[in-house]
Amino acid sequence: MIEVVQESLALPGGEIVVVRPAPGAEVPFDEVGDELLPPHWAEIWPSGIALADAAAAVPPGTRVLEIGCGLGLPALAAARSGADVLATDLSSTAIGLVRRSAELNDLVLRADARSWSDPALEPVDLVLGADLLYGHRNVVELLAVLPRLAGEVWLTDPGRPLAPEFLADARRTWTVTSRPTGQDGVTLHRLTHAAT
Repeated sequence: MIEVVQESLALPGGEIVVVRPAPGAEVPFDEVGDELLPPHWAEIWPSGIALADAAAAVPPGTRVLEIGCGLGLPALAAARSGADVLATDLSSTAIGLVRRSAELNDLVLRADARSWSDPALEPVDLVLGADLLYGHRNVVELLAVLPRLAGEVWLTDPGRPLAPEFLADARRTWTVTSRPTGQDGVTLHRLTHAAT
């Protein structure tokens, strides 16, 4: 078991405590072959905080899927708002910590180690994703799977070089609105189908 710390974050609606690896803790490689040590998901990034701020206002009963959730702060915020939440990440270690954070905050959510391209994922009302546009493979996969997963997607991005390419391609099938969040240059991109 890895050494962990608890970090409290102030969000709309109150604080959420997140369990994450302690600084300098040895975090094992998961089944995923292309992750770095320490893994990217082990940190609380500005994009995650910005998306959690937005997710705190998700209406109760909304079916929400957070993809590439890492520590799951947006999923936790959506669950606290009363949403029906599934948090997913390739890392089973990250998913274990999301579950611990949910318990610590007395929140109900589901968390599974799985890919966002898993064909068994059922469509939801809203997909959340924080800082996912850091690799070309991610851009291609997201453009392919997001239309199947939901009619609305909220993505936060800190200005990754591939974000303009993703947004240009997304505009072919989505209505895209973007706004700054106030978190270290992070932008919230809201994608909706025209019929939504």
